[in-house]
Amino acid sequence: MRFILKALTALSLSILVFSCQKDNDPPATTPVANAGADQTIQLSAASFTLSGSGATTNGHITEYSWTQISGPNTTSINNATSASTTVSGFVAGTYVFQLKVTNSYGLTAVDTITIVITGGVAPVANAGTDQTVQLPLAFFTLSGSGTTSAGTITGYQWSRISGPNTPVINNTSSASTSVSGFVAGTYQFQLQVTNSFGLSAKDTVVINVIGTTTITLQPANNPYEMHLGVLNGTDISYFYSPELVAAAWTNGGLPTSFRGLLKFDLSSIPANATIVSAKLTLYTNPTPINGDHINANSGPNNSMFISRITANWSATTINWSNQPSVSTTDQISIAHTSQGFLDLVDVDVKNQVVSMVSANNYGFMIRLQNEVIYNSRVFCSSKYSDAAKHPKLVVVYQ
Repeated sequence: MRFILKALTALSLSILVFSCQKDNDPPATTPVANAGADQTIQLSAASFTLSGSGATTNGHITEYSWTQISGPNTTSINNATSASTTVSGFVAGTYVFQLKVTNSYGLTAVDTITIVITGGVAPVANAGTDQTVQLPLAFFTLSGSGTTSAGTITGYQWSRISGPNTPVINNTSSASTSVSGFVAGTYQFQLQVTNSFGLSAKDTVVINVIGTTTITLQPANNPYEMHLGVLNGTDISYFYSPELVAAAWTNGGLPTSFRGLLKFDLSSIPANATIVSAKLTLYTNPTPINGDHINANSGPNNSMFISRITANWSATTINWSNQPSVSTTDQISIAHTSQGFLDLVDVDVKNQVVSMVSANNYGFMIRLQNEVIYNSRVFCSSKYSDAAKHPKLVVVYQ
């Protein structure tokens, strides 16, 4: 009996000691997260590494989780559940990443790390030199370029900043592109270049488009017009003739020669203007009163000259014997024609008009190249009954 009592007493003491040991075990505690030291990374790097860790006083770490908290763009965390992982797809700027660790008791802790991406150098944009463009030009070219000290140029982008209308930039993503559909005025275009680090730069260029003015001169009863003629040595010049004639013919068997003088009033054109174009049109007389009286153009060799007059003259005093001199350096040669009626349309007289505007305007003379009888070119004068057939001069200047 005494033995049994001792055994029961020993068992009770053992249970009491075991129970006391369980009550003295340390409680479960949260782990400690360490996202690593802050870093500064050069933009030229393709990736960087997040090296984190976790610790716990009891149990063990069961889980890691990386997330991006902030930054200029969304990067690619290549293994977000690993204590150590690489990150790519970043640009210049400051990022914050968070590491969350979980222990075997399900308790968690977080820590953050700051990554500063530096070293990205912006490119240099060059939109080219300013230009002056003269209408009626159909297009001009924007020639830009971009350079970068790191990486490569990956993109170009042209845009219009200002201007009197919206022209067509034919290839906005090319360093060099043509532009069309513009009008007179001042335009500003911008070129933006981007490099492989996502950095960009801008530059602008000014295009000054100079417009033109067009004047059409087709007067009736032009006081600066004369029909010169000589019949066997006798002057037969006539101011009121409905014709301007370059001819050599006969009248009653006697030799007759004709030349025509005409001057347009160019006083509305500024002396310092730039002549873009000048076109003279002479219309053949459908009912000629000189030559063979049937065809305006007759003879085997009716080639003619349109010459610039170089001396002053007056319709009230001029005649065949005192007719003014002409320039032979800029005279225009008109070929022979076998067509009975052939208008001279838009004859290029720019060089002659340039001299008339910048120096003295004494007008034009028409005459046969070889004044041999039975050749004629007969045109309507400003006194002709049909105003649409009067001599016409169209000048474009700026």
